[in-house]
Amino acid sequence: MVFYPGPLRQEKIAIELYNTVYAVRGAVIDGLRDEASAAAWIDGLAGRLPARRGGSQRGPGIRELVELRGAVREALQAAADGRRPGSDVLAAINAASARAPRSPIVRWRSGGDPIGAIDDHGATYASIVVGALAADAVELLTGPLRADLRTCGAPGCVLMFLKDHPRREWCSNACGNRARQARHYQRSRQNID
Repeated sequence: MVFYPGPLRQEKIAIELYNTVYAVRGAVIDGLRDEASAAAWIDGLAGRLPARRGGSQRGPGIRELVELRGAVREALQAAADGRRPGSDVLAAINAASARAPRSPIVRWRSGGDPIGAIDDHGATYASIVVGALAADAVELLTGPLRADLRTCGAPGCVLMFLKDHPRREWCSNACGNRARQARHYQRSRQNID
């Protein structure tokens, strides 16, 4: 099993997809660079994605993840900037969301108690995952959390996060420390000159 080396920060899964492009020491890294890294990323999100059940158990391929990531990155960045995403971007997200229709169903157990379940209408696991990622992006773009979308303000960071505290400006404590150090260094340099 391959371990996903990129950031997984307990953000909404559409933001986690956005963050598969990340920076390490100033170099931009593609966390979905090949099938193994894409599978490792899916495995890293396993507890937050729909469960694998029946049908094809193969996750989405690199091409479909990268295509959806491009649309999600463009749409979420536009929303964070207060702009309207392009209609082609929205169409790509909507098409991905439609790949896996899901509906709640009820079943009666032999003991007499009803239980709820999810019917994926025969969709493959790849379609279920792509659909869940796209549906999460739709929810972010249309719901109240859209106003909380932020890109990290730390030097060299390219990640997105949801602002969950009024004073939060960075995706992580490490980025906050880096930003404070950069400000301190800048003030020190100005005092020397």
